[in-house]
Amino acid sequence: MTNIETTQTEAPAPDRRFGEEILLDYVTGSLDEATTLMVAAHLDLCPEARKTVDMMTLVGGALLDDAEPVAMRDGAFDAVMSLIDRLPVDAQTDRAVDDELAVLPQVVQDRIAACGGKWSFVTPGVKAMDLGFDAPQGSADSAPGEVKLYRLEQGKGVPTHTHKGSEVTLVLTGAFADGRDRFGPGEVSVASPEITHRPIAEAGDTCFALAITDAPLQLTGALGLVQRALSLGGSD
Repeated sequence: MTNIETTQTEAPAPDRRFGEEILLDYVTGSLDEATTLMVAAHLDLCPEARKTVDMMTLVGGALLDDAEPVAMRDGAFDAVMSLIDRLPVDAQTDRAVDDELAVLPQVVQDRIAACGGKWSFVTPGVKAMDLGFDAPQGSADSAPGEVKLYRLEQGKGVPTHTHKGSEVTLVLTGAFADGRDRFGPGEVSVASPEITHRPIAEAGDTCFALAITDAPLQLTGALGLVQRALSLGGSD
């Protein structure tokens, strides 16, 4: 997530698309699984980013064509095929997702089916689904973050919060406004510890959003006091 390009003005400006650096990491397979899923969903919803990736793939293929061939050791092909044959088959990947989720990019549907994700209550009108990835870790001295799919009904939003680390959110359907700007399908919102906001879904389609955080959110106001009290209580 640190590869995402941001633009700075008087206040941190929203970044709506992934930059070329992270797209190149996607093409070369250098991203972690959760970010790979988010970028793949972004490409499904953003034709311009898809064109960039197609061009990178084309250039990479041309470079490989011009590269000097290197001899493989004896038996290398058979060894690779043997490893593929031993890969476990995930029986849950054939599970159909909920009809409402059929509007999501196929890569997200496949992940939901594979991990058997279930909704959990966040606030009235807002639910979250853990997608079963290893928790991202922004720094050694912070608690790990989360990789979740959110469902926001129109006019509903998550509590006002700031961040102990970074938060990257991709809107899949619908739209939300967070006091900084509006984000629609295929657009990326990047938030840092300097930002306090409250994403609220606009009227219209239900807002589904994929979010990756590398540290827990920090609630503000009365809910923030409750969060801190619970945290202090848990440390005994």
